Amino acid sequence: MSKYKFCKTIFLILLMAGGSFGFGQQYRIITDIPYTENRASNKQLLDVYIPESDSLMPCLVWVHGGAWLAGSKDGLAPEIDTMLFHGYVVASIGYRLSSEAIFPAQIQDCKAALRYLKTKSQDFKIDSSRIAVAGASAGGHLAALLGTSCGVGFLEDPDQGYPDVSSRVKAVIDYYGPTDFLIMDNLPVTPPEKCENAMVHLTPNSPESLLLGCNIEDCPEMVKQANPITYISPDDPPFLIFHGTFDCVVTPRSSLLLEKALKENSLSVNLHLIPGAGHGGEQFLRQEIKTQLIHFLDEILL
Repeated sequence: MSKYKFCKTIFLILLMAGGSFGFGQQYRIITDIPYTENRASNKQLLDVYIPESDSLMPCLVWVHGGAWLAGSKDGLAPEIDTMLFHGYVVASIGYRLSSEAIFPAQIQDCKAALRYLKTKSQDFKIDSSRIAVAGASAGGHLAALLGTSCGVGFLEDPDQGYPDVSSRVKAVIDYYGPTDFLIMDNLPVTPPEKCENAMVHLTPNSPESLLLGCNIEDCPEMVKQANPITYISPDDPPFLIFHGTFDCVVTPRSSLLLEKALKENSLSVNLHLIPGAGHGGEQFLRQEIKTQLIHFLDEILL
C-alpha cells in the first residue's frame, strides 16, 4: 500500500547572481506506488514528490544508477530540491535489477512506470504532455534509452499495464551514462593521469555482462539492442548530457558517440564535458550545472 506524507517543508538554496537565498517549499510525497498491473518484484514501485500548485505541472522522472545491480528509487539526485522549487513534480522509479532479471526487463519497467504516470497524471497533478526523464550512470543509460526507443516492441511489455499509452518523453537529461558497452574499457589517459585500478568491462562478471546475461564480447547483437544509439530517429526528444573528461568508470567516449549520432539525425543535443571530473562527484553539483538543467527543461516544458 502506498505511503502518504503531506505538507512537508523543505528549504532550498538557490544561488543567484546576487548571492544565496533560502526558500521554503511545501510539497507532499506519495511513496511505494505499484506501477504495474502484474507486479513481479518489489522494485517495481515509484515515489512522487508533488509541490503545492493549483494547476497541472511538468514532471521530471528520475532513474537511479547503480550499475543495474544496485541502487533504489530512494537514491534521488540532489537536484530534486531545485526542481520542486521551480514547480516540477518529481517521480523516482525503481526497476528490476540484473540479479532479478536480465535486459530488457529494466527498460520495460521504466516504460511501464512512464505509462502509469501518464494514465494517473491527474492524481499527481502532472501535465502528461510535459514529462522529461533523467538519470545518472546506469540510470543515464536507461534515460537515454527511454528517449530513443519509443515504440520499439520488445522493449515494451504491454502485460505490465496501459498498453495503449505512449512511453514517449519530451526531454532527456543523461548524466554520464554508457552507450556502447564494447567501448567501456577505452578509458581516458589524460588528464590528470591514467586511470588506476579501473573496472574491467570486457569480462563475464562485469555489470554489463550481468545485465545482458552473457559475456558482452560474445553477444554483440545483444550489446547493440541495449545501446540507445541503435534506436535514434528524427522524432526523438532533445538531449542534455553531462560527462566528466576523467571518468574512469564510464568512458566519456560513450557520450561523445551519443552526441554524434543525435546530431547526424538533426536532433537537439547539448553535451557538456566537465574538465577533470570523474564518475559523478561535487563538480556535477555546481550551480552552473543546475542552471543549465533548469534552463534546458524550462525551454522545452514551460
